Amino acid sequence: MKPWPKCHKNLAGIAFLLFVACVILAVVRLRPAWNTYQETREERESLEAKLKASRWPKDSARLNALLQEYDKKLKKDTGSGVGLIQQTDEVLKKATSLFLPRITGEYGSVADFMQKASQTEYKDQFDRLDNYLLGKQIQLDPVVYGLNESTSEPYKYQMLLKLWTTQAVVDCALQSGLKVVHKRNPNGPQISAQIVAMPMRPYILSVNNETPYLMEFPVQLEVRGSMANVSKFIDSLSSDGRFLPMVKMELSVQSPGWGKKPAKPDRDGHIRTHQVTARVVCSSFFIPAGEGRKVEKSSNVPSLPRGA
Repeated sequence: MKPWPKCHKNLAGIAFLLFVACVILAVVRLRPAWNTYQETREERESLEAKLKASRWPKDSARLNALLQEYDKKLKKDTGSGVGLIQQTDEVLKKATSLFLPRITGEYGSVADFMQKASQTEYKDQFDRLDNYLLGKQIQLDPVVYGLNESTSEPYKYQMLLKLWTTQAVVDCALQSGLKVVHKRNPNGPQISAQIVAMPMRPYILSVNNETPYLMEFPVQLEVRGSMANVSKFIDSLSSDGRFLPMVKMELSVQSPGWGKKPAKPDRDGHIRTHQVTARVVCSSFFIPAGEGRKVEKSSNVPSLPRGA
């Protein structure tokens, strides 16, 4: 076998180097690009499958028409002339306006209220509430209520809102003819009103939002009276500029004639009672940074219905 000419050896060496270079290029550059292509294709196929299973039309013109229709409903409804956005703003404003005159009158703005509310003001407000309730024969027990004059929390304005909500709910109950239930404290001889300032409940749009766009301050209250008085109390929670919705209610009835001679049924065979005990939870609402605050919608929240 004759040895290769030198030029042939050089060509073979160059060809081998080119082959190695191509392999390296395929591994370093082409393989990642191929993987990206595969992932993109799989993602597109998945999206196409979701679109086929969704109720949305596939025609872009029809989608644009739907977008314009929904946008019209959001901004201005053809029937009432008020869009959903404006309706939502009005409802939110009404729901959070109960204490706004007091806040603006005493502090100037919501932002100043949040910054300037102090422990001294809270103590003064607590003493005022305690004395006010004592004048109504209501004994507030810090163990049951969850707050006392020396309670210290990081956000003083929230403590004040709990006190204001308590007085507003109790006033509604008393004005409706109901009596606040008192029970003996299991830890001592003291008789205490069944009023509880529950923890603040924040509302956020996503887990990424550190500041809630809305705060709820629930107060639990146990009252006793007639069903007519309870009905009047429920109506009063959303009248005369108030918005203290009842988020929970438990009704209990004492057996007629309990401890006495048993009551007899009427002509219809019914045993009637006139007194009921209601354990209710009513809430006030507060926008932390005032009406001008705009909350960005999280990009992680899907904007289309399920299946789209």
